[in-house]
Amino acid sequence: MKFTKTLPVLLGASVFATQAVYAHPGHDHSATSANLIHLFWIAPAFIAVGFIAYKLLNKNKQINKD
Repeated sequence: MKFTKTLPVLLGASVFATQAVYAHPGHDHSATSANLIHLFWIAPAFIAVGFIAYKLLNKNKQINKD
């Protein structure tokens, strides 16, 4: 599978890129409200992942209980 080889390369390349590379013109990461705005943007994803993990763990406990 090609994706398993390209994913580490892309992740490795993104580690060495600066934040300025990720921002388009007019998208200021150094603004005082930038961190809060980005937190509001990513928070639903974290909540969804946490909810799915919670449901899977509870389902696993129910299966092991029986």
